[in-house]
Amino acid sequence: RKNAFAAKKSKQALAMAGNDRFDGMLMGMLQAHPSDMEFLNSIFGFLQRRTGCFNGPKAEDNFQTLINTLTVQLENYRKAEYKKKQGITDDDEEEERAAKRKREKEEAEKKRKAQEFAKENAERVAARKAAEEKKKEEDEKKKAEEAEGGAKMAEEKKEEEKKEEKKDDGDESDDDDESKGAKPINNGGVTERYSWSQTLQELQVVVSAEQLGLPKGGVKSKMLDIDIKKKTMKVGVKGKEPLISGDLHQAVKLENTLWTIEDSSKVVITLEKVNQMEWWKCVMVGDQEINTRKVEPENSSLSDLDGDTRQTVEKMMYDQRQKQMGLPTSEEQKKQEMLSKFMTQHPEMDFSKCKFNWRRLSSSTLVAPDIPVLCEGQGGIRGAG
Repeated sequence: RKNAFAAKKSKQALAMAGNDRFDGMLMGMLQAHPSDMEFLNSIFGFLQRRTGCFNGPKAEDNFQTLINTLTVQLENYRKAEYKKKQGITDDDEEEERAAKRKREKEEAEKKRKAQEFAKENAERVAARKAAEEKKKEEDEKKKAEEAEGGAKMAEEKKEEEKKEEKKDDGDESDDDDESKGAKPINNGGVTERYSWSQTLQELQVVVSAEQLGLPKGGVKSKMLDIDIKKKTMKVGVKGKEPLISGDLHQAVKLENTLWTIEDSSKVVITLEKVNQMEWWKCVMVGDQEINTRKVEPENSSLSDLDGDTRQTVEKMMYDQRQKQMGLPTSEEQKKQEMLSKFMTQHPEMDFSKCKFNWRRLSSSTLVAPDIPVLCEGQGGIRGAG
């Protein structure tokens, strides 16, 4: 506080230094001394003898003000000498200040545009959600109006289509596995041993005192046996069988992994994912899995993400919407385009009776010479040579 006060006083002293009212009198005194420093000694001697400036209750503050004033004067001298040596003029400094103001203005404009994008994105999400709710209500109303006989026929036809689709698909793909499992709770779930939640970047595992076999409010760090590795985790009480022990669903970053005790009643473990573009189906291998298609991503602005991450997230969101509407994903669309191009280049081949299973096709299959493996059903391909 003393230094701040002294700095304020030094600024006041510098402001007064620009006052030329006493220049004539001071010049006469200066000329009566053999040197500038002798003149200063006379001034300080006068203040020491005749005033309380340097020997009164405020002496320390005044000394500090004097030191700060001299320091500022020294800095001004050094700056002036540097500018003289470098050939810097006042115009150069003004140009630099103008460039700085321009940069600040551009940064403010970028920030404003980013905020506008976030607002527009939120409005689009809200509008899309409202449209989906409206469509859902219309679909339910349409179903309610269907006649009992028509509804039964539609249900039978739907069951037949499911059987046919299951027959065509054969082995289930990884995408189908995503639709299996329990409905997520906070994007995670609850087990007998722990509860958990997740974002794209990390997971949080909560183990209560009761689950550890300890009284509520009686959890101490020295009681616990917690060992977290890149792909495994063990949690328990020392001297007892671990409550949690086994392989993690995916790898985690050890440097950002931590655990804490809250209110002496529960252990909270935070795990940062290595792959931050994937939702976990479970924490420990073998535990109950959740339906990752029903995970609800946290609200965030795409403008906050870097270019590569934003592109990946947008692709994931697009593919998820396509799956929910029963439409092809971006990868499946790419395969369709490749096959369409191939069919255009080979008009002598007949694909009219072929049925394609896009999820079982790979990009390498589409360019392979053994074309018949692409088709299922009767008829095969005519004109293949």
